Amino acid sequence: GEGGGVVSLLEEVEVESAAWRPAGGEGGGSFDVSFDDGSSERFDYVWLATGGEMDLSLVPLFAQLLAQVPIQTHGGLPALQQDLSWAAHCPLHVMGAFAQLELGADALNLAGCRAGSVRIARSLRPFLRTPHLSKAGRTASATATADAPSR
Repeated sequence: GEGGGVVSLLEEVEVESAAWRPAGGEGGGSFDVSFDDGSSERFDYVWLATGGEMDLSLVPLFAQLLAQVPIQTHGGLPALQQDLSWAAHCPLHVMGAFAQLELGADALNLAGCRAGSVRIARSLRPFLRTPHLSKAGRTASATATADAPSR
């Protein structure tokens, strides 16, 4: 509302429903929000904080891998190789939230997904079969590269 204002911080509750209630006249309005604990409130603004704790030790697969192939971690995130592999001698590649130290804030969006896939594709390229050559010595089939623009 207007005036001094009050901030309500609600933790460990889930929103069951929310409805926008427009104010009469020149815009504005409020949200009527119901929570899983049975309470409800009316708010002018709603900020939602989502997510969980990013820690390798909380994901059984990564916890086992970390025990078998130890690498450095920082705040629960793995210190991956530049090509997003777990370690130089371990060809497991990681993308998404656990690749944040290499990919930055984009690790969780489409730009990060593309950047990560380019890094991984480049690292895997030497292990892929060599394309067959035609009589003229050129590649017989067209191959897409990670450097090529997408259409």
